[in-house]
Amino acid sequence: MADKKFFDLLQVYRGIAALLVVIHHTYTSFSYFKGLNFPPLEFIASIGKYGVDFFFVLSGFIIAFTTFRFRDNPNFLKKYTFNRIIRIYIPYLPISIGMLILYAIIPGFSDSNRSISLLTSLTLIPNGNPALSVAWTLVFEMFFYLVYGLNFFSKKLWYGFLTLWICSIIGVNIFDVDAKGAFANLVFNMYNLEFIFGVFVAYVVKSQIIVKRNYSLLFACLSFLVFLMIKILELKTFRFSTNLLFAFSMGWFVYLAVKYWNVKMGNRSIAMLIGNSSYSLYLLHNPIQSFMVKLLPDLKQQYLILLEFTLVVIVCCIVSYLYYLVFEKKVLNKIKLKFEPVFIEK
Repeated sequence: MADKKFFDLLQVYRGIAALLVVIHHTYTSFSYFKGLNFPPLEFIASIGKYGVDFFFVLSGFIIAFTTFRFRDNPNFLKKYTFNRIIRIYIPYLPISIGMLILYAIIPGFSDSNRSISLLTSLTLIPNGNPALSVAWTLVFEMFFYLVYGLNFFSKKLWYGFLTLWICSIIGVNIFDVDAKGAFANLVFNMYNLEFIFGVFVAYVVKSQIIVKRNYSLLFACLSFLVFLMIKILELKTFRFSTNLLFAFSMGWFVYLAVKYWNVKMGNRSIAMLIGNSSYSLYLLHNPIQSFMVKLLPDLKQQYLILLEFTLVVIVCCIVSYLYYLVFEKKVLNKIKLKFEPVFIEK
């Protein structure tokens, strides 16, 4: 497929997003348990949580871009549903079940008192906290994929719903309407706007709407610089503004990657290896770093603590890549080959 070339740099983007989250969580642990104090890395770690926002933009873009030609095609819905379910759950469930078992054996492993929902942990249905802490984002992913299914029934229905949904999200948050309940919080959450922005970028690309390279780069860099200024100066803005600004900037970088930076990257490059295994890295990094930070010796010198930090990040990447090879490549492909024809033919 000709469009395949577009996804090399997007895979690298996925790796960057995952590494940002890894650095955010790992630095927080090392700062608390080991006394790590390295301001440049601390600043990067403070930005790291926005890797989630980058993931959401990328998810919205990729799902809209790859399924664009199937709009108004209800027959595609079965294949779409099957692929989304196995893509999310096959790598996720072994880790989630492992965390449930771990918390049953060692209740204090997470050093937090958060309650855990068995239903959410196993199904990603919003009903409380999942055992794997980062899985809250997967609840949003699955919800968005579910909603996006409207697109295959009718474009008009999808566009109408999308317009109403955007207005509702903005209205609920501007007027501070109390969206009670886990499901209402999910539906009207501002994070959904980041998925939608990714979809919008995909539609712009597929519709052959051209924004000149220099203007695109200007919008991307300028919005990112404003984001950095807000973070550095600790400026007070409206709630979620930094998330949306970061997502807006990343959306432009996605557009640049697809329209102007069509580079083919070697599959064995470190950037591509991390990008390809980014989902596994996102799922596994927190249990790994939580375990290692307790296992590693307490050191006094900051440079040695920094070396420990680096070691943990590297181990997270290596273990996650091995997990990716098993569950995202081997197991996922076997399940797809065996069950996809049966599921879709029904």
